[in-house]
Amino acid sequence: MEDKTILLSEKNELKKEAFNIIENCKSEIRGLTDEENERINAIKERLSAIDEELRSCNEDKKEEENRSENSENNDEEKETSSNESEETEDNKEENKEEEEERNVPLNDKNIEKNIEKNIMEKNFSILTAIRNIANNQPQDEVTAAVLAEGNREMRKAGLNFVGQIQLPVETRSLTVADEGEDVVATDFMDIIKPLQARNVMIQAGARFVSGLVGDIQYPVMSNANCTWEGETAPAKDGSNAFTNIKLSPKRLTTYVPISKQFLIQDSVGAEQAIREEIINAINAKLEATILGTEAGTATQPGGLLENVTNSVNNFASLCDLEASLEEANVYGDLKYIVSPKAKSALRNMAKSTKSTQLVYENGEVDGTAALCTSHVKETNFVYGDFSQYIIAQWGNLDITVDNVTLAGEGQIKLIVNAYFDAKPLRKEAFVTGKIA
Repeated sequence: MEDKTILLSEKNELKKEAFNIIENCKSEIRGLTDEENERINAIKERLSAIDEELRSCNEDKKEEENRSENSENNDEEKETSSNESEETEDNKEENKEEEEERNVPLNDKNIEKNIEKNIMEKNFSILTAIRNIANNQPQDEVTAAVLAEGNREMRKAGLNFVGQIQLPVETRSLTVADEGEDVVATDFMDIIKPLQARNVMIQAGARFVSGLVGDIQYPVMSNANCTWEGETAPAKDGSNAFTNIKLSPKRLTTYVPISKQFLIQDSVGAEQAIREEIINAINAKLEATILGTEAGTATQPGGLLENVTNSVNNFASLCDLEASLEEANVYGDLKYIVSPKAKSALRNMAKSTKSTQLVYENGEVDGTAALCTSHVKETNFVYGDFSQYIIAQWGNLDITVDNVTLAGEGQIKLIVNAYFDAKPLRKEAFVTGKIA
């Protein structure tokens, strides 16, 4: 009996350990690691062995009972009493085993199935939301909860929205009221991190602030108002050393066409593809505007390359351009952002007639990091301290599913609206030029 109790206790502990592994996977929104998978398999093997040992214990016990019944020396009344006692003990053990198994909500025979079911059931799918709208179908509870949260945040940010889908831009857990469980948002819910990873301005060091509400005044310190004073003389007011840059939400809009054939797909690859398309479309428009040549208006940010007046035709003129930033006391982490044509020209520009060294080598312009993007046109480039540039973001993604305009081509159109603004904090921190 003692051996059986030990086995039951070990079985309960193993099932608890497996349950904890699954819960950890759920909380981190992932599957099993190789190490965890090995441990789960080991637990399953040990559980099978324990079950075999428990069956063996029960068979030994039955044989012992049969021997006791056939014994001539046992009194009938004593035998009856003994059997009742044993039955009572058996019932206690069986009840204890059932109670212990109820305390661990895990089917050890279907561990992998439990993991997949518990994690995947709570995921939000943008593809499912789009498909339901295109087919005039109601949203499931998970999708409805995510979209309701998006609506709430757009109202909080004070932004108008017209689409059927408003997606929160940062990962979070939401609650489905009917189930009372957390809804695990997929990585698409966080568009900020992939956007930051792809945007060349942010890679160069530009500041990025998100989740804003209403217009903001971003403080910028100009030349500090510092003076020499006597030991007890009051310090002069330095408030005039600060200025403000006003940032206000401006609607960035783009659209992504999707074939109806693609829309019926239901796979991780298809889900990821639609997220990538939306994020790439937003980033392309944002980057092209910031590094463009158009002047700023009430509806869009101005381009850094609006006025390109410096012409560079050799290494000496490039050095003179760099010196102009030093004269403006710009000493931050300076970088170049160049067009593909400017990069090509700099790769063929020698530092002097007597040198074989080229201006552009190993991703650097004379030792200074240089990033290249096709969103800089012609042979233009910009050089400066990009930490003196700010990109601001408001609200969520507002997506309209248009299943009419491209219906004749077997496609639907996703019209995506996002709200951004972008400005240099110190204009003197940047110089622009063109390779002649």
